[in-house]
Amino acid sequence: MSIRKIIDWAVQDQKTDMKGKIVGDFHQLQDNAGNWVWACDVEIGGGETTNLRSVPIAANNLDVIYAEQGKGVSMSRIGSAKWTITGLSKVITNTVHTMLVSFKDDIWEITGSVMVGNVIRPITYGELGTLIAGSGYGVLPYGAQAKFDYYGNLIDLMLEN
Repeated sequence: MSIRKIIDWAVQDQKTDMKGKIVGDFHQLQDNAGNWVWACDVEIGGGETTNLRSVPIAANNLDVIYAEQGKGVSMSRIGSAKWTITGLSKVITNTVHTMLVSFKDDIWEITGSVMVGNVIRPITYGELGTLIAGSGYGVLPYGAQAKFDYYGNLIDLMLEN
């Protein structure tokens, strides 16, 4: 293990707030005190895409409970280790809009733009029969989720065991 990795972990442990994106359905979770709270899976950014499983939602936060998949959320640390969703966020991690610019003789020109990022969402009924060529319906379960790039191209299927 490198010293750089150890330092990165130490810096991450000191963070008190973070942004993420809702990637799973909402479900109820029993906390350590025996209370039932709402929770969902959240994707956080970084070099690799990482999902936090069953992140609890802070009390009295109905805006978050009714938010749809792909919505940005703000999270804060509870105590020393756990994260909790504290509200909606205007920023979504892993989504970047890059403008390509060329400079010639002190004149700049926008030559294009690129959207980089991904979206995790349920596969639509129409996509179920087309994602795996020749296999038709029944191979992928209804409600299966997949990761798509910003332009809608399939990257990965998110099947649970």
